[in-house]
Amino acid sequence: MKIMQFKKIITLIVFFSSLNTLAYANFESEEKFVSDFATSAINILGDESLNNNDKNIQFTDLVMSSIDIDFISQLVLGKYWKLASDDQRANYLKAFKAYFISSYANRLDQYSGEKVVVISSNAAKKYVIVKTNIIRDGTETLKIELDWRLIKRDGRTKIVDLSIEGISLIIAERETFISYLNNNDGNLASLIKMMQSKTN
Repeated sequence: MKIMQFKKIITLIVFFSSLNTLAYANFESEEKFVSDFATSAINILGDESLNNNDKNIQFTDLVMSSIDIDFISQLVLGKYWKLASDDQRANYLKAFKAYFISSYANRLDQYSGEKVVVISSNAAKKYVIVKTNIIRDGTETLKIELDWRLIKRDGRTKIVDLSIEGISLIIAERETFISYLNNNDGNLASLIKMMQSKTN
């Protein structure tokens, strides 16, 4: 009886130790990833020595190497992804990539000249949330909160969402897309045209 009780105690100690390890896990690599990405993006978009075409090429390369575009594109489309044919999915993915990059550029371009400061990071199930502030030099009290949701894919860190002042870009896009499809009989071709009209 005493042996069984001892085993239970050991099991509980191991369990709570694992929780404690998770709570105080070190996410320095994820924090550096976010800091490097955000700084690079802002520098590219704010580089006046680059023409718009060069900016677009560099920014696209940066974003596509840093985000999980397949996961994001399917999440945003919701149930309509399963209903789409292979050709529809291919056309949608192509349009979504251009739309998403344009959306990211429009938002981050607002912060040219600011610096990115990492505040904290924590685990959220299979994700890591890195909290940052965008701060303009000389105005330390004027801060914009950006939270980055990250995931590990094949040993590489990928961005799957960005929240600005508590508003998730992915959830916002998902609500927009699903609402559009619901109001247009699930017409994916129409949604693709809408995305293309915003990136041309």
